[in-house]
Amino acid sequence: MLQAELRQIATRSRDESRNTERSGIPFFLNGPLFPGELEELGDAPRRRYSNWIGYFHENEVQKGRLLAEELIAAALEHDRVAGDGTVQVVGIGGDAGWFGSQLREEGLRQAVAAHPAARLQQTVPTLWTSGEGRAMTQRLLQRYPEVTVVWAASDQLALGAAEALREFGREPGETAFVGGLDLSRVGLEAVKGETLTATVGAPALVWTEVLVYLHDYLRGVDFVDQVGTEILFEPHLADRASASLFAELPELYDRIEYRAFSMYHNPNLEQYDFSLERYREKSAAASGGR
Repeated sequence: MLQAELRQIATRSRDESRNTERSGIPFFLNGPLFPGELEELGDAPRRRYSNWIGYFHENEVQKGRLLAEELIAAALEHDRVAGDGTVQVVGIGGDAGWFGSQLREEGLRQAVAAHPAARLQQTVPTLWTSGEGRAMTQRLLQRYPEVTVVWAASDQLALGAAEALREFGREPGETAFVGGLDLSRVGLEAVKGETLTATVGAPALVWTEVLVYLHDYLRGVDFVDQVGTEILFEPHLADRASASLFAELPELYDRIEYRAFSMYHNPNLEQYDFSLERYREKSAAASGGR
């Protein structure tokens, strides 16, 4: 069943790319795509489909690893270990029909394998709902009562997991630790409120970067020499010390001078710079330094 669905996804991606190629419209694709999907498209931009100019996605493996490392460290700091001295971990995964779910779990496994004091008991797939996060965590806690770390593939799943922890007499952030992978508004608020230990992801401003590349390309300035055709966004980790800074980012969106990031509008720029520091700088400049 899953293989049939994956073949349908790959075929749809190929057909949509062919239609766009015929129209002559340059386009980006957002991933991560399954290896089979990439193969159908020629493995990389600008090969089989010349108008496929770029491929962008977040580093899902790194996201999963960063979150797991943070949660394990928190459990050890609070001495929340099992009778054998290990931190017992369970994973609430996402939809297996998306390749990113597998990559996120691979990051979880890498973090546990690299940490001698951690043990991964089990991971389970879901369809991303908070209700599933709660139900799956309940089942896993019944099966593994010494678990003190619940790794969740999204903030919504993490919030459901936190509910289940409380139902089992565990207080998130004190006797058990849970976090998600979205850097979402609700996730950031939950970190600020100390329900989640952390949320990890890329801020929405990464879409600005893609739009600037597309804008410049259409104006005759190709981004390929600087960044290549595959753009991999590295994740940010928001904990209690930094969650407020990430939560305030949307307040900058309407004040940022976006032209300042374009090489077409700024031919003297030596390289693209889409750091959060530069976004804040150009927001202050656009609002007169206020």
